[in-house]
Amino acid sequence: MANKVKFEREQVVYAASQLFWEKGFHATSTRDLQDAINMRPGSIYAAFGSKEGLYCEAIKNYAKQMQSLIDERLVSCSSILEALQDFVEYVVISSQSHTPSSICMLVKANNEFVDKDSYLYQISVELMIDFEHYLTELFTNAIANKELSGNTSAIDYARFFQIQFTGLRSYFNRPNVEKLAKPMIENMFSLMKSL
Repeated sequence: MANKVKFEREQVVYAASQLFWEKGFHATSTRDLQDAINMRPGSIYAAFGSKEGLYCEAIKNYAKQMQSLIDERLVSCSSILEALQDFVEYVVISSQSHTPSSICMLVKANNEFVDKDSYLYQISVELMIDFEHYLTELFTNAIANKELSGNTSAIDYARFFQIQFTGLRSYFNRPNVEKLAKPMIENMFSLMKSL
């Protein structure tokens, strides 16, 4: 029975993350949540404490999913850079038509909360920092494996990657630019190798 409850909770958090990713926290009403996750407000509050509590779990789930997508590629690709390029191609090209938004949920969250002291803003910042640390570790290994020169620090590679990736996702939110995606992603990685 415990596994069934855990499975249902994971499904609820996933469904909520899709809705929050699409609409943002503020534009998502309790009614929207009820419809998306098939739970009454009382049940939502009993399980998650509040809309904010559900959002926190949802955005953490999103960050975990992004990292899992990279981890899967690290297992199947022959190098770290190949895995990262495959990840970017998947997110920007392959999954574009079946995601709630082409904009990263963490970036969206970071821009949605005007009150920089709010708990939800802080969560988005912490998750972005965690993801940057994860990328920095990957780039440290890529440098050690001689995939990249040691002329640039791992943290600078991680920052470059995030800026390029975020920019690509935003750019390809436009219509009729799909054919540019693959060459622009290849250019991103060529530039990275030249740093």
